[in-house]
This record gives sequence, structure tokens and C-alpha cells, in this order.
Amino acid sequence: MPEPAAQEGIPGTSFGSRRFHFVGVGGAGMSGLARLLAGVGGVVTGSDAIGGSVVERLAQEGHEVWTGCDPDRIHGAEGYVIRSAAVSPGDPEVKRCVRLGFTSLLYAEAVGRLSEGRRTLAIGGTHGKTTTTGLTVAALRAAGRDPSHLIGGEVPELGGNGHGGKGIGFVVEACEFNRSFHNLRPFGAAILNLDHDHFDCYPSTDELLEAFAGYLARVRPGGTALVEDTVPNAVLANLRNDVRILTVGSGLWADLRAVDVTERLGCFSFTPVLHGERLRRVELSLAGRHNMLNALFALGLAHTAEADLDGACRGLSAFAGVRRRFEVHTGPNGDVLVNDYAHHPTEIQAVLRTARRRFPGRRIQVVFQPHQFQRTLFLLDGFAEALALADQVLVAEIYGARESDEMMAAVSAGDLVAAVRQRGCDAHYAGPVAQVAEVVGRHHRRGTVVMVLGAGDVDLAVEGIVAGL
Repeated sequence: MPEPAAQEGIPGTSFGSRRFHFVGVGGAGMSGLARLLAGVGGVVTGSDAIGGSVVERLAQEGHEVWTGCDPDRIHGAEGYVIRSAAVSPGDPEVKRCVRLGFTSLLYAEAVGRLSEGRRTLAIGGTHGKTTTTGLTVAALRAAGRDPSHLIGGEVPELGGNGHGGKGIGFVVEACEFNRSFHNLRPFGAAILNLDHDHFDCYPSTDELLEAFAGYLARVRPGGTALVEDTVPNAVLANLRNDVRILTVGSGLWADLRAVDVTERLGCFSFTPVLHGERLRRVELSLAGRHNMLNALFALGLAHTAEADLDGACRGLSAFAGVRRRFEVHTGPNGDVLVNDYAHHPTEIQAVLRTARRRFPGRRIQVVFQPHQFQRTLFLLDGFAEALALADQVLVAEIYGARESDEMMAAVSAGDLVAAVRQRGCDAHYAGPVAQVAEVVGRHHRRGTVVMVLGAGDVDLAVEGIVAGL
């Protein structure tokens, strides 16, 4: 493969070479970044220990990617080796790249470099980042812009989770895990909401607030911080004096809010009001009141980018959504399954309330796979309260990640089943994901809406469940 000279970097970034090798390229963020860099002129290769459909799609798109570890396939010099947080610096492919003169970067560091040279819009918060990032890109495209984007989910209408645009804009999720959003240098930075989620990173609320304050402190001079109108003042404490604050919310005094709100089967229409000026009406196809706030944030970010707001509103109305965000499937017998990434009590409450509006009078059967033992233990009561909004709950085995044997022994799926039952809801243990479809079939009644919720691998059960509906 011909290699560009080291001095031929990516325009508008601090990357001094176009050569990139990804170790762990099958991850959601890593695959998106590979697509983005290839789209702006990068020469991209990559490997993944597990492989799977994401790696297969990257290969179909023309990228040289492979499953497993094969250092001898790596050539070139003075490029960048980008690794996911799960990959050790001692990985043989990483070491091979370093010997060839590549600079080693973690994924978050590479994204940070991209943000330095572009007019970056970052979307942070505990819930709704992926959908709001997609909405923002859709709004900007409808306004005539072509930003690069990096989204933590699949968005078919935007060409996937990553795109290298022709413009100087860059739209990116600002993930708080491990304080990775501290690598960003955004011009516009949003905080959609604040909730305790990553207990391994933030044992206390004060540490969580401090981390988000640090994220806003990195907004560029003359930029804008967009915050939900109930975000604590402590988060705004470190803002530069020349950074504007745009409050977004339902309060009467919010700078950007919705009026004349109407609803049809869980989908909301509204007129945005920005600094007292009424804008073009937005009619969302996305279900859920929470998506009205997400759309307002996307509109605020388009305003920050000085985009045409009439076009931006049209883009919000046309946006069809992100995969696994209230994704509706219909089985051969006519029953419905909703597949959603919800993995926190707040998110589960929101998606179940949306389902009650979208499917009024229908029985709701939830399949939930808890994500992380620590989160399950610390939020057990909250999970039970949220899940009890359903008519029946089937709890799959907990999906563990980055946890000790001690923590894994502290809580079980059975504990959550018992807690849901204590709240008067019918609940059962569903076992490992491989047997979930069978368990659903045993408990399913005709006319019931099945909801598959969780951030682990419970998505693998969806096809089998739908086949029986």
C-alpha cells in the first residue's frame, strides 16, 4: 500500500500524518473515528480481537481491517496508532507501530486532537447524547452544512456512526466516562442533564459535578455553553468570562424553550422560542417527551454554529432516529417489539412512559439486561421502581464490564427480580441472553408489546424474539 509522506497531515487538525492504524476498530467509537479520518483523507487500517459485523462492514466499505492480532500486516512510518481503552500499550500491534515510528494515542486523545483544529460542537450529559448528536448533524445538514461527526450509535440516514465532512465543523458526543471529555476543545458545549451513572469514575456527586465543570472550562474563547436550565451553578463556576451561557429547557426563563406543544401517540410537535423569537414549528417523528428537549439542544447548537435555523428546524422534523433508540419491530403475527439502549433507571422510566403513550392500553412485557454489577447494586431500588411501570419484567443475567470478583458477587439478577416483585410487578429471571427468546415466548401473550432494554449484548436476542411475535 502506498504511504503518504509524514508531513502530509490532515488539514485543520494537529495530525502530522495521514496514516492511522486502529487496534480495537470494532468498537462503536473506534469504527466511527476510522470512518471519519478516512473521509477527510486518512489512510486507515485496523484490527479487532473479536471481529463481528462492524469489522465486516468496514471491510465492505473498502478499509483494510482484520480480526485477530497480525503485526506483520502493518507497514509505513510516522503515523498514529489509535487504541481503545481496553487495549494495552503492550499489545503486539501497538508495539509494532511504535517501533515503526507511529505515535500511540488512546481513542479519547485522538478525538481531542480532532476537536482542536475544527469548530467543534460537543454534546455531554448522562442521558440522550447519541440522539442529540444525531439530531444536531441532521439539523446542520438541512441548513446546508456538511460537518464531520462522531456518534456513539448507528444512524443509517447519516451514513453511520462516523463521517468526514467537507466543512470545518465537527459534531461529537462528549463522554464523561473516565473524564474522556476533558480531551475536547469545543466551541459549543452542551450539558443535556446530570445524573449519577459511572460510579467507578465518580464515587460522589461532587466529583461528578467537578468533572462536568472541567468539561465546560475547556470551551474556546467566544464560545457557548448550552445547559439544561436545572444544571447546578457549581458546574458553571469555571467558565471563561468570554463564554456565553444558553439555557435550554421547559422553564419560562430558559433562553431556548418550546411553546404550543402538542402530542400524537407519544410524538411531540412544538414551536421553538429562542431569546423571545418564535422559530419554524418542529414536528418530531421520534417518540418521547425527552426528545423534545434533545431537539431544542440540537437547535441551540445549530444557532451556535450560526446555521440557518429555518433549515435546521426542517432537519429536526425529518430525523428518523438512532438504532436501538425506541426502535420498533413488527413480528410475523403482528405483535410489536421495541428495542432500546436504556440502561439507567431514568432512561427506563422515560422509555416506558413513552411506550404507554405510543401503545395506549397495551400490555407491556420488558426484557432487561442490567449493565455492570456496580451500577446494578448502587441503583437497585431505582431500577426496581422504573421496571415496575411495566406489566411483566424478565431480567437477564447481568452484563459485567471492568469489575472485580468481589463486586460481581455483591449483586445478582435474582436480587433485581425480587426487588421488582416487592413493588407488585410480575417478574422472572430470564437467564443468559442465549435463552432469552425462549423465555419471552413462554410468557408472551398476543397483543403484548415486548420491550428489550439494556446496553450489553441483549440486542442479540431481538431477532429470535421478533420471529415469535
